[in-house]
Amino acid sequence: MLRKSLLGLFGLLMSTSAMAVSVSFLKGDNFRDDLGYREDKTTMTIENFSVWELGSVFFYYDITEPTTDDKDPDLNDFDSKPVSNQFFGGISTALSLSKMTGNNVSYGAIKDVSIRLELENGSGNGVNNFQNYFYGLQYDIAVPGFDFFSLNTVLRDNPNDAGVGFQIGMFWQMTWDYGRWNRYKFTGFLATSPWDGDQDSEKYSFFAKNGRYLTSQPQILYDLGYGLWGKQNRLEVGVEYAYFINRFQLKETDEMCLQYMVKMSF
Repeated sequence: MLRKSLLGLFGLLMSTSAMAVSVSFLKGDNFRDDLGYREDKTTMTIENFSVWELGSVFFYYDITEPTTDDKDPDLNDFDSKPVSNQFFGGISTALSLSKMTGNNVSYGAIKDVSIRLELENGSGNGVNNFQNYFYGLQYDIAVPGFDFFSLNTVLRDNPNDAGVGFQIGMFWQMTWDYGRWNRYKFTGFLATSPWDGDQDSEKYSFFAKNGRYLTSQPQILYDLGYGLWGKQNRLEVGVEYAYFINRFQLKETDEMCLQYMVKMSF
């Protein structure tokens, strides 16, 4: 019932008052070669952030090798089909308690608290599709020097696991503006969990290493469009460092890779 309510809620959130849309292209050449994709990988990321009456909605989608039909014979799944073309994405909403109640829900550095709901799905490592549901709280925190800093604590519900996991996440952005040709941005996210809900008591203890993971993808961007056209946040170039511990929640699948990127916002 909760999952149906979550999907229904997302359907009601399409009427928004303000939004930002971006498309990014990333290229890296030091990925693992045993997770169903090439060591060199191209990714297209589509993002949409919208603000509405009671909070915000964020949508993102990653598509690997978006312009090619990968026929590499060394990257075949169990049906002998190429698997390097993959997808991963999600949609989330943060329902502000301050906006919903009409009261100022803040304390100290915490500017607001929101109910966070998220649906995530993807093609996994090219063989196993997956879908996760998240529900919990989000905390908007005032951190000096940051445009925004958000922390969330959520339950992570994978329908294929017997229990639920717990995840801690954060999002941030910091901008340095020294003039038209000298504007930079530091942004990114982190998600980690001490357990993933795969609680087979006969095989794993509650805090066993199985299922633990950490994902972080910080970015450093240069606002090239501001210098060229005098318009901020339209065309940015830079790098992203992709850092994973137990990627796809698979034990001993750590991965680190520096990617070059171009981001276009509309």
